Amino acid sequence: MKKSLITLSIFFLIIIFFTVVALIPRNTIAYVPYGGDNLVHIYIFSILSLLLCLSKFILTKYVYLVLFFYGFLIEILQFIVGRVFSYSDILYNFIGIGIGIIFYLTFRKIKYHYK
Repeated sequence: MKKSLITLSIFFLIIIFFTVVALIPRNTIAYVPYGGDNLVHIYIFSILSLLLCLSKFILTKYVYLVLFFYGFLIEILQFIVGRVFSYSDILYNFIGIGIGIIFYLTFRKIKYHYK
């Protein structure tokens, strides 16, 4: 239970940080991360989905739904604050969620096999 609470806390800290950063006007950000903006979406959503699965806060089959709506909400908020709404960002979020879930399911299967 304690590990799940820690994992969930880290998840929400990343959500808060990512939401704040996503709403900063693009012209004030001069830094381009390694791999570009698209890979950042994959990295972040892989980590978020893995943390959400590990926390066991919700069932694994609902992780896609929750994080997809979060990513879609971020895109809508970016449009409202004057940034660009991007369908490709949503696609990369979706890919990242899938990678995180695959890591989780693989880890769980390995852990179960060697238990």
